[in-house]
Amino acid sequence: MAIASLKKGFGKPKPIKTTNNAWKAIPWTKVQRKVFKLQKSIFQAAKSGQNAKLRRWQRLLVKSYYARLLAVRRVTQDNQGKKTAGVDGVRVISSRQRFELVKNIKGNLKAKPLRRVWIPKPGRDEKSWNRNTHNPR
Repeated sequence: MAIASLKKGFGKPKPIKTTNNAWKAIPWTKVQRKVFKLQKSIFQAAKSGQNAKLRRWQRLLVKSYYARLLAVRRVTQDNQGKKTAGVDGVRVISSRQRFELVKNIKGNLKAKPLRRVWIPKPGRDEKSWNRNTHNPR
C-alpha cells in the first residue's frame, strides 16, 4: 500500500495510508485557508516591494504539500474538465492515484510547455487549444 504525507500547515509530514477515506479525511477547509493565507502574504509582499520575502514565500508555496494537494483536488475533482484525460491519456480517478499524483508533482518544479491541439470546427478554420497534462512527462 502506498504511503502519502499529510502535513500540518507547512511542517514535517505525517505518513498516512492512502485509502479512499484518507483522501476524504483531509481537512480541506484548513488546506484552503493555509494556501490562501500564503497567497495573500505573497500579494502583500509584492504590493509593498519586499522582493526577498516575495521570492521566499513563492518558493514555499510551490514546494508546499498543501498547495499540491489543493492543485490535485482542483484538477481531478472540482474543475469542469475532471473527466477529460490530459494529453498523456491519463485520467485520475481513485484516491490512491491522486496521492501518487501529489507525490509526483514534488519533483517537477519547472513548468512544462503546453501542447497545442488543433480542433476542427464546422464551417470555419480549425481552432487551436493549448492543453496541459495532469502529469507532465
